[in-house]
Amino acid sequence: MLSEGDQAVVQVLYERYQDRLVAHAVRYLPAEDLAQDVVQETFLKLLDEPPCYLQGGLLGPWLFRVARNLAIDRARRGKFEVTQGDDDLSLDEVSGGEDDPLTALMASSDAEQLRHLCGELPNDLQVILHDRIVENLSFQEIADKERIPLGTALWRVHHAFEILRRRWLAES
Repeated sequence: MLSEGDQAVVQVLYERYQDRLVAHAVRYLPAEDLAQDVVQETFLKLLDEPPCYLQGGLLGPWLFRVARNLAIDRARRGKFEVTQGDDDLSLDEVSGGEDDPLTALMASSDAEQLRHLCGELPNDLQVILHDRIVENLSFQEIADKERIPLGTALWRVHHAFEILRRRWLAES
């Protein structure tokens, strides 16, 4: 777990680079909210796999390179993602109703197993995942809502997904 000092450093770095990284990532993506997600992923990557070498001893170039690569990956994947906006079709219209394969897939045993695994997480991680996935809150919004540092919110989401991934693989 991150110490308070580490959390403070991540918070300062996030505040220092966030706006510029979003502006950089939005060049590759169709929407600013996707760029904000990329910036959050960039900081998760920093927490998970800090760089071994920094060009000129500066973190900025590494952050911008990672954000660019993640944005390009997201843009490639985005061609297959369905987003729901005011003008988009609802899930029911896309899926065709209750008896179609998409609805059956959503109610499948995999979904049940995932719900079960989420239910086994510690309460603080369940709350964080609910805020991120169900409520679709940004990491900053989660940190504000839960009154925790941004670094802690980033780490908890990452940690929760890592626990779920390990348990999923163990039960598969």
